[in-house]
Amino acid sequence: MKKKGVVLFAAFTLLFFLSLNVMAGEKVIKWKMQASYPVGTTVMMNGVEWAKAIEKLTNGRLVIEILPPGAMCGVRDIVTYLEKGVFDCAVSYGGFYTGLIPETDLEIGLPQGHRSWNEVWDVMYNRGLGEIISEAYAEHNIKWYPCAADNYYHFNTNFPVKKLSDLKGKKIRALGVYGKYVQKLGASAVVVPGAEMYMAMKLGTIDGAIYGATGLQDVKLHEVVKYYTLPTSAQIALSLLINMDSLAKLPPDLRTLVEVGTRYILNDTSMRYITQCKASLNKSVNSGSVEICWLPEEEMAKMRALVKPLWDEVGAKSPRMKKGVEILKQQMRDLGRPMD
Repeated sequence: MKKKGVVLFAAFTLLFFLSLNVMAGEKVIKWKMQASYPVGTTVMMNGVEWAKAIEKLTNGRLVIEILPPGAMCGVRDIVTYLEKGVFDCAVSYGGFYTGLIPETDLEIGLPQGHRSWNEVWDVMYNRGLGEIISEAYAEHNIKWYPCAADNYYHFNTNFPVKKLSDLKGKKIRALGVYGKYVQKLGASAVVVPGAEMYMAMKLGTIDGAIYGATGLQDVKLHEVVKYYTLPTSAQIALSLLINMDSLAKLPPDLRTLVEVGTRYILNDTSMRYITQCKASLNKSVNSGSVEICWLPEEEMAKMRALVKPLWDEVGAKSPRMKKGVEILKQQMRDLGRPMD
């Protein structure tokens, strides 16, 4: 963490001097951002704060208008529309796009893998996994940045999960590789957008959801779920996606500010997001609306044993996916939690 702090300080110092050369009063460029969650929710905070920071960093020369969910397209079509340049940038969850970009399984994190944002940062920026994911998005004319870190990503349910068999036959909202994860655990996977989870839980369409702890307050899941399962996983809960043509059209000085600044702006907002995840969980538990279920280590061991073949299935999709999974496996070996 100390090394990361030094790097961040150096980067922001560079950004400060670069921004001094951005002349106020020059032509204002306006971008449109398609949001996948409502402005005001914790999960969209990273995108909102990034837009504000970029406008400030560029002395108001680049202004980003945030469009509400569904304004230009549905959440599942964001990558397709962004690739075509219908809007300039978006904030969304990679799990919606595994059919179009298989590498998003690596983006959202393989089940039973990471346990902290530090581990996610390490594999993305120090071990090369981020480069693999960036390559995949670039093939769709999109620049990719991890946007929101989530240390609290696991089961939100209306039934207690205290052992593996409790999941058998249940309907669980899960996206991307996590859909296969819940199937390995004996449950059925259901694809439901985040904004629709509350009603799906209320109507009994699903029995639970794999979702971040922010959802307990953001989309009021604390009103329709009774249990939150620990321990949790850490993952990239949201990504910032920028159309590469929009980026290329920026004047060189603005493009440098956006490209250099974005990574560090989003790391800062991610740290605050993690704090808000914990606060959402604590508020829900302290109010008495949600109860914590702790999975014993022997049950976690059973889950890991069932999930290990899933990692190999993901790696078998392509040479690039195989390389990404091997990077993840090496990290797990180094951490003393092998997934071989």
